[in-house]
Amino acid sequence: MASSVIAKGSASISVNPQETEAKLVFIPDPGGLGWDADAVNKLAGEHNLSPPLNPKILEPFLQKAGRAKTKDPLEMILYQGIPPEEPVPETVVWEALPVPADMAPYQEETLAAAQQPELYRIRVERIKNEKKVKKPGALPFMPVKEETVVTWDKKEIREAVTVDAAPDEVKYADKGKKLGTMTPPKPGKSGKSVFGRPLQPQTAGEGGLLLGNGISRDKGDLVAQASGFIRIGKNWADLVPLSKPSWEISTGSDGITLFFNFEPGDARFAPPAGEVILEEAKAKGAPEGGLITAGSLDKVIAEAVKTGMPVQAFPLFQSWEAAARVDIREDKTQAVLYLRKGTAGYQPLEMKAISQAIKDSKVQGYDAEKLRTTVSAFMQGKELELKDYILAEGTPSTRGKDREVQLSLTLLSEEEQKPIRARLNAWSGKSGAFEGLSPDEATGFAFVEKGAAIAQVTASSDGEPGKDVYGNVIPGLPGNDPDLKLFRGLEQHGAVITAALSGLLLVKTQERMFRAEIIEYRDARIAVHVSEDAMEARGDLAPEAGAGIPLSPENVLKTLAVLGIKKGINNETVGKACALAKARGSCSGVILAKGGFPVAKGGSAVKWLVPVTPPQLAAEDGTGEVPGRTVQVKAGTPIAELSGPAAEGRPGFDVKGQEIPADKGAALGIEHDGTIKEEPQGAGKRLVAALSGELSFDGKVLKISSLREIKGDVGPATGNITFSGEIRIGGKVLPGFAVIGGLHVLVSGSAESALISAGGRAVVAQGIKGGGKGVVRAKTSIEAAFAEKATLMAVGDIKLKNGSVLSYIKTNGKLFVEAGKGKLLGGVCQARYGIDAANIGSETGGRTEISFGQDYLIKDQIGVTEEEISKTREALAKTDEKIKQSLKNPSALEAARMEKVGLMKKLEQLNLKIFTLNEKFEEYHESEIRIRGTIYPGVVIESHGRYYEVQQTRSQVVFYFDRESGRVKEKALE
Repeated sequence: MASSVIAKGSASISVNPQETEAKLVFIPDPGGLGWDADAVNKLAGEHNLSPPLNPKILEPFLQKAGRAKTKDPLEMILYQGIPPEEPVPETVVWEALPVPADMAPYQEETLAAAQQPELYRIRVERIKNEKKVKKPGALPFMPVKEETVVTWDKKEIREAVTVDAAPDEVKYADKGKKLGTMTPPKPGKSGKSVFGRPLQPQTAGEGGLLLGNGISRDKGDLVAQASGFIRIGKNWADLVPLSKPSWEISTGSDGITLFFNFEPGDARFAPPAGEVILEEAKAKGAPEGGLITAGSLDKVIAEAVKTGMPVQAFPLFQSWEAAARVDIREDKTQAVLYLRKGTAGYQPLEMKAISQAIKDSKVQGYDAEKLRTTVSAFMQGKELELKDYILAEGTPSTRGKDREVQLSLTLLSEEEQKPIRARLNAWSGKSGAFEGLSPDEATGFAFVEKGAAIAQVTASSDGEPGKDVYGNVIPGLPGNDPDLKLFRGLEQHGAVITAALSGLLLVKTQERMFRAEIIEYRDARIAVHVSEDAMEARGDLAPEAGAGIPLSPENVLKTLAVLGIKKGINNETVGKACALAKARGSCSGVILAKGGFPVAKGGSAVKWLVPVTPPQLAAEDGTGEVPGRTVQVKAGTPIAELSGPAAEGRPGFDVKGQEIPADKGAALGIEHDGTIKEEPQGAGKRLVAALSGELSFDGKVLKISSLREIKGDVGPATGNITFSGEIRIGGKVLPGFAVIGGLHVLVSGSAESALISAGGRAVVAQGIKGGGKGVVRAKTSIEAAFAEKATLMAVGDIKLKNGSVLSYIKTNGKLFVEAGKGKLLGGVCQARYGIDAANIGSETGGRTEISFGQDYLIKDQIGVTEEEISKTREALAKTDEKIKQSLKNPSALEAARMEKVGLMKKLEQLNLKIFTLNEKFEEYHESEIRIRGTIYPGVVIESHGRYYEVQQTRSQVVFYFDRESGRVKEKALE
C-alpha cells in the first residue's frame, strides 16, 4: 500500500568521491513535489543503491522536512560503505646509543672524512619463459600433441639509491650491539562502496629503511657489524667504522691454555701493553713462569696495528712439553716430584707417565694417599707446574763439632779502636799498606810483640749417622775446619798461631771465618815541657813508624793546643824541629813557644771598619767621617779593631795565654752593650755586630738598634726607607716611595702605589691601593685590610681582612679572606696551600683566576731558567759564527771551540735544572679552596694544568684536586 505524502520540495542523492557514503539532500518547498518513503527508495534505485530502506527510517526525516519553515537544505545519510584499510610501511625503533665521551672528540673528523652512504634497493622482475613440450595422445593409437608451457622466473635487480647524505641523528655502537628493532610492514585491506563494489587500498610506495655498510638484520633486529658511528637519515642508516682497540683472553679446549684475541681498532687510540695483558692472564690463574714475555706480545700487537689485521687465538703460554720426573738431592735425603703440563699444542700430561717416573726413581717411604690427592688436584687445576712437592725424605747425618779459632789475647775497646781505625783509613792509600785485610774489614785490633801467641785452633768430632730416601744408612760427618787465612806477620805451628813481628794486629772474625794480619805501627813522640812560670814550652820529638800518627807541624800545634799553649808559638821553629827529628830519628829540648813580658799599660789604637767615628779618634783612623753618624749593619759585620798597648806600655802574657797586668794605668776602651760582641784579634780584639740594625756611636758607647720608627708618612720628607732591622711606620706610604726592611715592616696607615719589601712580616693596617703599580712582598707573611690593583708576594700566608679587587697575589702558603662579607674579586691568585674565603667572584661574572696545590716560587725559577737557556742558545749560535770566521786563525779557533764546549756544558746543566724544577713543580701539595659564602660564574680554578670553570653560583663548597682522576672537583663544606 502506497504511503501518503509527507513532505513537499526537491530531493537528490549525493555520493562522495570515495563512494563510501550516499546522502539524501532535501530542500523544503510547499509548491514542490510530494515525497514519501517509496519515492525516496525509488530515487535510490535510480542511483543503483540497494537494498530499499525501511520506511520507518525515512519517515521521521521527511516529517521534519515537511515541518520546516525555510528552504534550507536538509541532509540524511542513506547508505554507508566500508573504507579500505591503508598499508602500514616498515618502521624501526632505535635503541638509545649516545656517543661516549671518549669518542665524541673524533666524531666530526670521522664523519667528515667518511664516504657518501652506499645504499641499494632490490627490485624483483618477472621473466616469462615459454617451452614447447610433446604429450602422448589419450590412447596409444592417437597422435602426439605439442603444447606450449609457460613458466615465470624471478630476477632481483640491485639498484643504487641516492639520498640526502646529511644525517638527522648520530649514534655510536660497539660491534655486535643491537641498534634497533624493525616493525614489519602491514598490507592494506579492501573496503566496499555504497554500490557494493570493492574499494582497493592505496599501493604501498617504495618505502622501508635502506641499510648501508656496517649494519645487518638479524630477524627483526638491526645489529652493528663493526664498532663506529651510526648515521641515521630520513629513510636510511649506515655505520662509519671507528673503534678503539679491543682484546680478550679466551681459554683453550684443554681448559688451561689461554689465548689472546685482539682487534686493532683505529690507529689514533693507543693499543694495550703486553704487560697489562699478562697481568690479566695472571688474574685468570695463569702461572707467571709459564707465560710468554711482554716484549714478544708487544711485537704481535704492533704488527696487528701496522697491518690492521686482527689477532686470533694467539697462545699466551710458552710452548712446553709435558714432563714428569723425580729429582733426588745430592745427599740423597730428599726426593722432589716435578710435573709439567703440555701447553700450546703439545701432548698433555698423563697419569701413566707420572706413575712410571715415580716407579723408575725407586724411592721408598712416600705417602701414596697424599701423593694421589696432590697429583689429582694439580691435574684438575690451572697450574702448569707442580714444583717442590717432597715425595720422600730421609734423615741427614749430622756434622760433629766444628773446629774453632780462639783468640789468646784481649782486643782494644771500641773507644780505643776509633782513632786507630781513622789513622789506618788515612794511611791505606799507600802502596802495599795492607796485604789481605783492610781497616774497614777488621773487626778488632791489638798491639802485639814478636813471638806472642795470637790464637789457637780447637779439635773436631764426628756427627750422628742418617738414612737416605732408598733406606740406606748415611755415615756421620766430621766437624768443619775453620775458614782460616793468615797474612803478613803471622805463623801457624800446629794448632797455635803466633806473631812473627811486633806491631798492630788486625783481626776479622765472623761465624767460622778468621782473618789476621800484623802491620808496622808506632805513633810519633811529641813530649812538651812547660816551665813553672809558663813563659816557655820545650819539646822532645820522634818520628812515627808505619801507620802511626805522623810527626808534623800540625800535630805538634794540636798537642800544644791540648796543653793550653796559645801564645808565643814560633811556627817556623816548629817546622824546623819536625824536619830535624825525621832526619836524625829524634830531637830534644826545642823551644816551641815563648811568653811576652809585661810593660806599663797605655792607650790602645782603634781601627774603624765602618764609617762610625768618635771625635777623639777621627784623626787617627783617617776616615774623615762626621762623628756620631749612624750606619746600617748586618749581624756578623766587623766594626772596629783595638790594637795592643801603645809604645809607652802594654800588658804581658804567658804561653798559655794568661795576661800579665801592666804596671801603669788602664787602657782606653770603647764601651758597648750586648748588641756588640768581642772577638780576639792578635794582641787586641775585634768588635763585631751581634745583630742587624742601625749602628751608632756617641764617642763613648757603641750600640745597635734593631728597630726604626717613622712617626708620620713615608714621602718626600723622609725619602725611601732602607733599614736592615724592623721598620714601624705610624702613617702612610705615599705613591712612588719604597720601604725595604731586613726584618718586619709594620705600616699603621695605607700603602698607595708603593713598594714594601720585608725580610720578615709585612703588615699594612689600612689596606693597599696599588693603582696597578703597588708591590708588597715578604719572606714570611703579609697582612692587610684589603688589596686593590696591587701585587702581593709572600713565602708564607697572606691574610686580607676584607679581600682583594683585581690584584695579582702569589703565596707559597695560604690566602685568607677573613671577614664574613670579604670577597676575592678579579685578578690572579696563586696559593700553594689554597684559599679560605667568604666569597669569590661577582654576580656580573667577571673573570677571576685561581691556581693552587703547587710551589709557585719554583714556577718563577723555571721562568728565569728558561730565559737563561734562551740566552745560552743565542751565545752558542754566535760562537758557531766565530768558529766559521776563525778557521784560518788556529789560536782564535781553539778559543772559540773552548767557549763552545763551556756553553754546551752550561746548556746541559740548565736543561737538567729545568727538568728537575718541572718535576718539583708538578709535585702535589695538600690544599683546597674553601668557600664559606658564595662563588660566582666567571671564576676559573686551575691545579696541575687542569681547569675548572664555575658555570653557576655555588655556596659553602670546597674545591680540591683529585689525584686519582687528575681533575679539580668540588664537595660540600663541612
